[in-house]
Amino acid sequence: MTEYRINKVHFIGIGGVGMSGIARVAKEKGMEVSGSDLRESRYTQQLREAGVKVFIGQSASNLEGLDPDVVVVSTAILENNAEFIEAKKRNLPIWHRAKMLAALGVGHDTLAVAGAHGKTTTSSMLASTLDAMGFDPTFLIGGIVRAYGSNAHCGKGEYYVVEADESDKSFTYLDPTSVLVTNIEADHLDHYSGLDEIYQLFGDFMGSVHEDGCCVVCGEDAGLVEAAKKTGKKVLTYGFSEECDTVVSQYETHGVSISFTVTLPDGTALPCSIKQNPGRHNALNAAGVLTLLMTRGVDMQKAAEALSGFMGVRRRFDLVGEADGVTILDDYAHHPTEIAATIAAAKELDFKRVCVVFQPHRYSRIRLFTEVLKDEFGKAFDQADMVTFLDVYPAGETPVPGVTGRTFMRPIYDNPNHPADLNYVDRRMQVVPFLAEKLQPGDLIITMGAGDVTSVGPELLAALQEREKSRK
Repeated sequence: MTEYRINKVHFIGIGGVGMSGIARVAKEKGMEVSGSDLRESRYTQQLREAGVKVFIGQSASNLEGLDPDVVVVSTAILENNAEFIEAKKRNLPIWHRAKMLAALGVGHDTLAVAGAHGKTTTSSMLASTLDAMGFDPTFLIGGIVRAYGSNAHCGKGEYYVVEADESDKSFTYLDPTSVLVTNIEADHLDHYSGLDEIYQLFGDFMGSVHEDGCCVVCGEDAGLVEAAKKTGKKVLTYGFSEECDTVVSQYETHGVSISFTVTLPDGTALPCSIKQNPGRHNALNAAGVLTLLMTRGVDMQKAAEALSGFMGVRRRFDLVGEADGVTILDDYAHHPTEIAATIAAAKELDFKRVCVVFQPHRYSRIRLFTEVLKDEFGKAFDQADMVTFLDVYPAGETPVPGVTGRTFMRPIYDNPNHPADLNYVDRRMQVVPFLAEKLQPGDLIITMGAGDVTSVGPELLAALQEREKSRK
């Protein structure tokens, strides 16, 4: 991407996790930043504290007295938005957030991480490793990195780590030096016509890497490997298979930590460990990170040591607390592959039962989960001992008549191997009392989904603490 001089930038919808991160980095790079959102949040408050002018409510008047070089919007901002209409009326340049994301990377060595799932953890792992090695990278990630307490940082180093979001096709705006792709699967069918188009766009994304760059892809995904090789770019694979360029072996669990060996293409064997992110999928994520760093010429022994300090990402196998013998975790998993991987990682740990509270995300995903991925979704919970579904989290969508959390459960009921203890609680206020009644000492329970199910964990913890007190 050619450099476009930006001194002033205005964000419509500045309060989201992604937009607020971009705004924060733009501010730290010396730009004059303003923006609006429909409601207050911890992100809007943080931006104000950083010196950003934030309007609550979106109207044409918010642009009065401002003369931004660029107005940034996300896919969530519709063309009937009053502020958007005013920006068009004034002939202001209007950029999708991904274009601004790319602009912030001009002059940096941009390392972009993409995939249907795993990209937030993997990009966080990459940024944290570079930081621990002293490179001080700039990063913009879709989740809160525990070590920073933030999803964004404006570093002084050469590297720019960015989570590339395929959900609305916007990742093709980026201009990456190299990319790391974790997987390709059917998702976000509100933006894609089907899997063929998803592969096409991922191919375009991987094909955009620089001539001196590389596509690092998971060798466990044959379709992804094929798509990467079609680009004509340099491709390196990683996985458990000996056929991969980088091979993961000697995988072991130790409580919530894991250890494994990563053997690089040149035969170098790196002993590796991760403190609080169990599961074979996280060993794969680490192998991808190390492979990408190898292509940038860094000291690989130091990279493996730095990676061992990775503290994880909020809402990825995130410990909420323990009370009355019950351990509570929170996880963002909402796609069948993510769900199955998270439960599999939990089953490796020393608990009597693994229980899941799942909240379906968006009414528009009903076709994806009950038709396109019916078999995958139906089997995703097989390893859990107890599963409780909540009603649908709409994420701003208008409810669809007849579609509830129970509708999403049909593929699970149709699967003969589903957990015997399968429940549906339709009212949010009833879920904590229901769970407190069912859970036993020695249980692990995971609140799971992309919506507000994350609030159930702290409430459940408080209820279990009261239960524990009553027994004494």
